[in-house]
Amino acid sequence: MFNFFDELKKKSTNAEMLSNFNIVNMSGMLMYVEGHQGLTVLSTKMIAFKVKKGRYVVEGEDLKLSELTENTMIIQGKIVKTELF
Repeated sequence: MFNFFDELKKKSTNAEMLSNFNIVNMSGMLMYVEGHQGLTVLSTKMIAFKVKKGRYVVEGEDLKLSELTENTMIIQGKIVKTELF
């Protein structure tokens, strides 16, 4: 089975650097997250979560989680800003 992230890692010269977490932002309206370590903030304007070596913040409008598992999530809404701390 084809795995997008595995294929990218194969092409990287530093695959270890790419092992912490993966995020795909699709047109600023849907974000797929793989490798989160728990939610810290959940509101319609901000969703924040822990990742290995930091915290990731997503800001926007009408944000909601359409899927949440132990290590993946899908965020939907108008995504305006993302930041890693």
